[in-house]
Amino acid sequence: MSKEKYTNNFDSYDEYDESGPSNDKRKKILFIVGGLVVLALIVAGGIFAKGKMEISSLNKKAENFIDIKDYQEAAKIYSDLYSKTGDVEYKSKKNQMDIMAETKSSMEEAKNLEQQGEYVKAIAIYKQIPAEDKDNYKKASDKISSLKSDVVKKASSMIDSGNTTSASSLLSEYLGLIPDDKTASDLYKKVAGKTETEVKQVVVKESSSQSSSSSNLSAAHRTANSINGSYQYVTAKEANIRSGPSKSSPSVNTVYKGDEIYIFDTYVESANRIWCKTYGGWISYNTLNGNIR
Repeated sequence: MSKEKYTNNFDSYDEYDESGPSNDKRKKILFIVGGLVVLALIVAGGIFAKGKMEISSLNKKAENFIDIKDYQEAAKIYSDLYSKTGDVEYKSKKNQMDIMAETKSSMEEAKNLEQQGEYVKAIAIYKQIPAEDKDNYKKASDKISSLKSDVVKKASSMIDSGNTTSASSLLSEYLGLIPDDKTASDLYKKVAGKTETEVKQVVVKESSSQSSSSSNLSAAHRTANSINGSYQYVTAKEANIRSGPSKSSPSVNTVYKGDEIYIFDTYVESANRIWCKTYGGWISYNTLNGNIR
């Protein structure tokens, strides 16, 4: 083979090596990059779709809890949704569920007091039901109307049995809540031997006391709702776990300062005492919040 022919063939090889294969390589790289971009978009789309499905599922679960009036669980879900999305609508719904949960608890407490014959205490709680909860507000208003006559009957029965001191105390407490009940007012004047002016002074004093008590009780309910489903720690040196939410319930276990307590449920016994249901029984919140050391 001549030198000139060999050189031409070699040059042809170089031209093929620098153009042909390099173009193919660039095409492969572009294909791979394009594929990775498409894959990333598919993955991102899948994550987005999964997130939307999860949010939709949580919304449905919250609605199901609302249907069965489990407002505390619904509130937890809306709180989770707010954390995930930052949507203030979920925060608003969570607050609404907190109100509904407190209202439900108050209605149940008032009903129990009513069944125990504690009509005035029941009325005090029914008066706390917010107008925003239209259904329960209507029920509470109807209950108050029916309990008015029950209070007067109970006071009259006390008077008939000679227990005028208890009747007077019952009526003064009741008039602090329902000052415009003329029947009760007239009965109170008769049993207590007071003038119209003296009755008004008593009513104002009782009304102020009831207002303060109601405010403290509402605060206790808000606290009870806020600690439901949370971990707390014993602040008292030692604390009893009781079989029921009452100091009269027998102690079934003892826990000590620093022990972790999970709260499954709460019960407001009074403005100053909240009971927390935990593993094995009930513990006073006063032993968890520093009130008792």
